[in-house]
Amino acid sequence: SHTSGLALVEAMPPKSSILMATAKAVPKSVIPGPLVKGMQAVPKASALAGQPAFMRIKTLEAAIEADPYDITSWDARLREAIQEGKAEPVFERAVKQFPSAARIWAAYAEWCETQDSAIALGVYTRCLQQIPSMDLWLSFLNFSKRHQTLEEVLRAYSRAIDMLGPDWRAAPIWSDYLALLKHAYNVQQKKENPDAELQGKLLAEDPNPIETARRQLKPLLKKKQEESGRASADISDAEFLRVSEVLKIDHDFMRSVFQRCAGASHSTMDKLWVGYEQFEKSQGNPPQAAKLLGEHMPRYVRGKAAFKELTSLSSGIDHYAVALPLRPKTAAEQKKLMEKWRAVLNYERTNPLQLESAELTARVSLFYQQAALSCAFFPDLWHDFSAWLDLGGQQEQATEVLRKAVHRFLPQDLTLRLLLGHRYELGEVPLPAAKLEAADDEYRKLMEDMPRPCPLALINFLAYVRRQRGANDFRDTFLEATESSPHCTWEVYAFAAMTEYHVYGSKEAAAGVFRLGLERYGDREPSLLAAYVNFLIGCNDLRSARAELSQGVLERLQAGVRDRLANREDTRVRDSLAFLWQKWARLERYFGDADAVRRAASFRDEEYRNLQRDQEVDEEAIHQTPISLGLSTTIQEVEESFRFLHMLPKSAKLPALFSTSGPADLGRSGIALEDQAVTEATEEQLKLGSAAPALGLSAHIVRPDT
Repeated sequence: SHTSGLALVEAMPPKSSILMATAKAVPKSVIPGPLVKGMQAVPKASALAGQPAFMRIKTLEAAIEADPYDITSWDARLREAIQEGKAEPVFERAVKQFPSAARIWAAYAEWCETQDSAIALGVYTRCLQQIPSMDLWLSFLNFSKRHQTLEEVLRAYSRAIDMLGPDWRAAPIWSDYLALLKHAYNVQQKKENPDAELQGKLLAEDPNPIETARRQLKPLLKKKQEESGRASADISDAEFLRVSEVLKIDHDFMRSVFQRCAGASHSTMDKLWVGYEQFEKSQGNPPQAAKLLGEHMPRYVRGKAAFKELTSLSSGIDHYAVALPLRPKTAAEQKKLMEKWRAVLNYERTNPLQLESAELTARVSLFYQQAALSCAFFPDLWHDFSAWLDLGGQQEQATEVLRKAVHRFLPQDLTLRLLLGHRYELGEVPLPAAKLEAADDEYRKLMEDMPRPCPLALINFLAYVRRQRGANDFRDTFLEATESSPHCTWEVYAFAAMTEYHVYGSKEAAAGVFRLGLERYGDREPSLLAAYVNFLIGCNDLRSARAELSQGVLERLQAGVRDRLANREDTRVRDSLAFLWQKWARLERYFGDADAVRRAASFRDEEYRNLQRDQEVDEEAIHQTPISLGLSTTIQEVEESFRFLHMLPKSAKLPALFSTSGPADLGRSGIALEDQAVTEATEEQLKLGSAAPALGLSAHIVRPDT
């Protein structure tokens, strides 16, 4: 399980014949194992295979330029670069494009090892602390055993244990580390007590992993090492003794490592537990040995059970997968991988090892980081990771997780961007100047990065300004936004108006903002008029609500008559007219008297006829009702006039008409017509999940936004 990446070439045949064809002139051992392992099928493989090298490279570069996340083309391009002998610049481009791709970093380092071990070490140094990948670290540890001193090897294993010790795939690291430590411990024991072996003080040893790695050294690397004049590092007993003294490998150190190993969950639990038992019994204090073994036995048993469960849950996870944006072509495979990781994470969050809070937080955080190596473009992963750190009391780290997510992977994910901006407001009150400045910067970057228009980004920024800077700055910022912000839409006016009413208690100021928006958008945004009417109804100002609706209907009737006389048709006028009249009819039906209902029902027909007379239309040519404008009394119109919140009477229709397109349905013109009062009621009904009709009324929604 910890074979050198270079050795994987012969053990793992490539998945794509074209990728092998591009490297026919290169010995297999030159192609790094991670690159072979990560190969995927290349489209039009046969066409590329028959082309000269320069044409293949040109084709691959064009594919990468068209889609920088085309990992298949990157794999093929890297193989071409290795064949050319000019791999370093291409690897640098690849790791810049995929900074958390463990297999690309491992392939880069292993290729560099065939050139110069010092360069390879530099590559490993750049990525190891940022990428908690078991495969990458095993690649480095094999490199370390081939090229570094004994002390450096032991320090490398110690770092690996600190980072990846809880990983359920960490058995190779624990086994090799303890094999080296036991030999160092035994050498020290023999020095201190020549009769240590006879007295049963020595530990059972395993094969030296450094010797094993050097025996398995590929011929090409062995030749390079000989040509450079570098001798193999000293692994004599004298060197082990020196290193054990430097690193203080004594009884307490060994006990600490054994106990950490016994508290993990991996495939060599049984073997290493036997080693721990021998260690404690060799100390010559049976009562203490029994006490310590008894304390750690339950955790060892839980670790074995957890490993069995994790092995089942993680089956099928590709630990070398590269994180790619979510796209239809690969969505199914990416979703499957994310579900596998989610199962692992949900299991670990139940704390099957019964760890203390800090240790549990660190263990689960490791698995979140590992999941992000291949699933970094799933926003919910980053949100859950941040929330987990919050639960563990690590607020700063939680904020850093979100910052990494939005700056490196998801700059246009509005939810994460808003959440990050909001986090700066958590904590002290009032907000310190540094945090206030950071929040300002985050919100402004957010509005720069979002596709335009994005009114919700601007609305949240205005809400932030109000919370932190007060009414005057809020109003100044709003007025400035209405003049210059590309994110300013009718929704922003509605928000500012509702803020004036709900926060500052001024109905007059709120109405003024609504009127300002209506002056700007006029007939183009009937949804803004609907929002204003909802506000007036909420203030119990039904007189003003009737006036606004009747005026809105009249203006659209006027536009419709003009269009008819000019022999043109504007579907926007037709849809907004139906939208507003239905809202007016509902208002009068439920909250008006009998005369009000009659006036509303007759208003459109009477005004339509009067408008035609005003345009000097012949009496014989006057239409009695505005059928051409879509306002004839259809069954759908009657249904809408009887709507209350989410409830709507339902008449028999063809099955195709039963479909709904959700709360953002479009009118016939393709323009979204929104009535927030209805939308909120519909969404609340769906959230509550009530499917039982009340008094014969159905919750079926034909146009949930009207």
